[in-house]
Amino acid sequence: MAVRGFFAQNVASGCAFGAFGVTVLPLQQKFHVSLATASLGLALAVLVISLASPLVATMISRFGLRRTMATGVVISGLGYALLAFASNMLTVLFAYALPIGAGLAMFGPFPAAVLASNWFRENPGPALGFVNIPLFLALMPLAGQAVISHYGLTSLYIILASLHLLVLPLVLGVKEAPEDTSTGSSDAASSASITTRGALARPLFWVIVLGAGTLNAAAISGMSHLFAFGLEKGIPATQAAIVMSLLGGASVIGSLLVGMLCGRLGASRTLALLGAGFSVSWLALLVAPELAFMTAAAIVIGACTAGVFPATSTLFGMSFGQASLARVLGLSSLLMAPLTVALPQLAGVLRDATGSYDLVAATISGGSAAIAIVFLVVAKVTAPRLVPAS
Repeated sequence: MAVRGFFAQNVASGCAFGAFGVTVLPLQQKFHVSLATASLGLALAVLVISLASPLVATMISRFGLRRTMATGVVISGLGYALLAFASNMLTVLFAYALPIGAGLAMFGPFPAAVLASNWFRENPGPALGFVNIPLFLALMPLAGQAVISHYGLTSLYIILASLHLLVLPLVLGVKEAPEDTSTGSSDAASSASITTRGALARPLFWVIVLGAGTLNAAAISGMSHLFAFGLEKGIPATQAAIVMSLLGGASVIGSLLVGMLCGRLGASRTLALLGAGFSVSWLALLVAPELAFMTAAAIVIGACTAGVFPATSTLFGMSFGQASLARVLGLSSLLMAPLTVALPQLAGVLRDATGSYDLVAATISGGSAAIAIVFLVVAKVTAPRLVPAS
């Protein structure tokens, strides 16, 4: 089941997030729109993911993971087919918002995380790390740039739609996990039936939403704007695409590493480490935007990007119980929407207003550093109650 979740998550995230960075400038040129407008598609997809996640949690509970995920594959695939033949920017934005955004919510990282957590309840961290390995995120920027250069933007979207057809048989083989037979006695594990109101009443829930939402916004900003940042600093498009592929390659290692770190350091300290990584990387981009430093920063950003979701899922599972993970994740995704949608879009607005990415880099660096401190405090306060599984 973990392998099925791995491929589902990769097609969903790789096609949307991995390929998007190299399509922004072609979209801007094709439809003669601003950079902020061209980069709005991914923000709309993230918004729909956030809004749809509570509904997806209900669908998983009522119809099961297999039906929910298979429906998402079909809907998302139709979205990329629509992009291939879009004649205006409004159609592009619609495609990213509804079919792609809704499809991502139904078969992407969220249901894949629920699948992994349900099958590996005793120690979900490593399983979540494996399922969330963003292999396609590493391959898509370079492959997408090559396809666009030789065959055009339409051909890339047709290929992305075809990948959904290939992953559909795997998703149709998803099975529900057997009933939990663990005998764990931790406080977190005992809170298996927490309600939505109960989650909202706990300050820890809101701290995680604020902190993880900000780190997710930093991750999305990197995937959406780092390619254009490199071009602004004089790096050729081919080399910038290679840097984006290295970012994706680092994500593969980062996801596995974060899964292990959650078991050793705890999810809160791991999230603090990810915040520090984002902060140092964007600071390096600001003060030394040469290719070598950009490459090193991209590797760290990629590793941190892949780790945010599995670390957040692990922290939610340890805090509220694995049985409540779908509900809590769905609710948190909705409440993170103002951060994960507005902040990456604000990066494009700031770039257009100032004519440079310098203020964007400084803002991401400072905000990530602040969140790192927040999660260090969370780790200290909750350490007696949140003990990683052996």
